[in-house]
Amino acid sequence: MSSFFLAILSPSKLMNESFQEFKGEATLPSFIKETESLCAELKKVSVEEWKQKMKITEELAVNTQVRFQNWNKKDLSKGIPAAMLFSGEAFKSLDAKSFSKVNWKQAQNSLRILSGFYGVLKPTDTVLPYRLMVGTPYKTKSGKTLYSYWSESVSKNIENEIPPKGYLLNLASDEYFKLIDLKNFNRKILHFKFFQSKGKELKSIPTFSKQARGSLARFVIESNAKSIETLKQFKEEGYSFNEKLSDENTFVFVR
Repeated sequence: MSSFFLAILSPSKLMNESFQEFKGEATLPSFIKETESLCAELKKVSVEEWKQKMKITEELAVNTQVRFQNWNKKDLSKGIPAAMLFSGEAFKSLDAKSFSKVNWKQAQNSLRILSGFYGVLKPTDTVLPYRLMVGTPYKTKSGKTLYSYWSESVSKNIENEIPPKGYLLNLASDEYFKLIDLKNFNRKILHFKFFQSKGKELKSIPTFSKQARGSLARFVIESNAKSIETLKQFKEEGYSFNEKLSDENTFVFVR
């Protein structure tokens, strides 16, 4: 079922390691075959290479390698719902663990999480913890980066989820939004900016912007938003819509 608004969030490096009860119905990722194929290649990457590619410690590099070595699609059924797996700032504000049955159902229609390893995830897709940012330099058969591996299939998948007159709500970081193949993407896109008012100055603070993205994603789910006017009513965390700074492509919220 397509939704008039489909919001996209970036994943976070921080992840919950343990499964928690949730009120939704577990699903499986759309691109398991592609993930399996990618993982077969990632299993060959050494600890030293992970350290260099991701600029991480030996301990994290070992952990990264072990996860890919042990990854098996059969284990996904025992995985963690994507909306509960990630635990960065946006996901703290999304607060999926408090979703009702109705919220989970609406989230299935209104939210997708982009991923360098799984491509794109529905909130209830059960997945296993991993470490692979989409910007990690990694050459695949499709090209020199993970963008070339995922861009076409992820863009088509997301476009097909949105009706012709609907909107993609970009709540993702610049790094992840680049997964969308804009040249061939045939839906309207609405971007969002969040500013903090300090005297006469407006500042964009990354941590607060991430929190606001998660809050707006939750607002879209809870309000079952179907109009542009509804989006302007977002007031969580003290934000209010700023008509003067906004235009038809970018909505600006200030607090």
